[in-house]
Amino acid sequence: MNIRSVLACLAAVPLLVGASPQPVRLQPSSPWVLDYAENSCRLSRTFGMGDDQVVLLFESDAPDDLNIVAVGKPLATNSREVPGRFLPVQGKPFMGGPAMAAGSKPAVLWSTVSLLPDLLVARLKQKADEQRKNKRLRPPPIDRTEEAAYRSARQTFASAATAMQIDGRRSQPVILETGSLGNPIKLFDQCLRDSLRAWGVDPDVEDRIVRPVWTPDATRWFSANDYPQSMWTTGKESVVSVRLLVDASGKVTKCTSLSHFDAPEFNKVVCDVFMTRARFEPAELADGTKVPSYYIRNVVFRMGL
Repeated sequence: MNIRSVLACLAAVPLLVGASPQPVRLQPSSPWVLDYAENSCRLSRTFGMGDDQVVLLFESDAPDDLNIVAVGKPLATNSREVPGRFLPVQGKPFMGGPAMAAGSKPAVLWSTVSLLPDLLVARLKQKADEQRKNKRLRPPPIDRTEEAAYRSARQTFASAATAMQIDGRRSQPVILETGSLGNPIKLFDQCLRDSLRAWGVDPDVEDRIVRPVWTPDATRWFSANDYPQSMWTTGKESVVSVRLLVDASGKVTKCTSLSHFDAPEFNKVVCDVFMTRARFEPAELADGTKVPSYYIRNVVFRMGL
C-alpha cells in the first residue's frame, strides 16, 4: 500500500549512564497535513527536530478501514509484534508489526485500527468472531442507532487522545505528543465522505444502508487458471486490493486497483474477473430497497495454492 513508502528518519535519544530508561518523548515539528489522495485519505504529522524526527501517518481506503504507520530510527526492533496505544484513553494496545519504509528506514505498520475504547473494541471483535463462524450466512441487518453510538464514541475517543505510545523497545517506548486528535480525525472522516462522492457513491445513502454488499466468498470466481502466466513462470506472487462499485442488481460496474507494485498483470486479472464473473448480494436499506454501494477486497496470489 502507499502507506509503506512514507519517508522519515529519527535518531535515538541517548540515555545518561546509570539512569533508568525513560520514554523518548517527541513534540510536533509540523502541523497536521491532510492529503486527499487519488484512492485514499492520508493524515500525517512530523515529530522531533533535525535528525530526531518521526512521521506518523493515518491512511484509509474507505470509511471504517484505518491503517497507521510510524517511521523512524527509534522504532527499529527485533520484536515480531509492536504494541501501540493512544494515551491516556487506551489500556489494551493494538498490535502491529515492523516494516521497512523507502530508503531502508525502520517503520511499524498497524492495520485496521479502531479508535474506540477497549470495551467497544472487544464487543466488535466478539461480533466479528461470531460472524466468521457463520460466514456462509449473510450477517443480520446493521442497527443504525448502535452504529451512530459507535461513531459518537469514536469522536469522543479521538478528542480525548493526546499522545501515541509505541512499544517497539519495551524498555524505552516512544511517545508522540499528538495533542487532541479530535479535530484532525473529524477532518479525516470528512475526507473519506468526500472520497465516496468522488467514487460515485452517495454518502447520505451509505448512512442508511443496513445490509452492505455481500458475498459468502469473493474468491469463488477465481481459479488457478487466472494466475497470470508471465507471473507464474517467473515465480512472482502478490496481494491485490481492489475497490468495486456494485449496482442495485449486484453487478460490478467499476473496479479500481488500490495496489501499487511493478506487476500490473495481477491488477488486470483481478479486475477482469470481478467485472465479468462476479455477482453480489447488493446493499439494502431498512425497507428492503436495493441500492448501489461499494465493496473492498484483497485477492492473494501465491505459488502452490
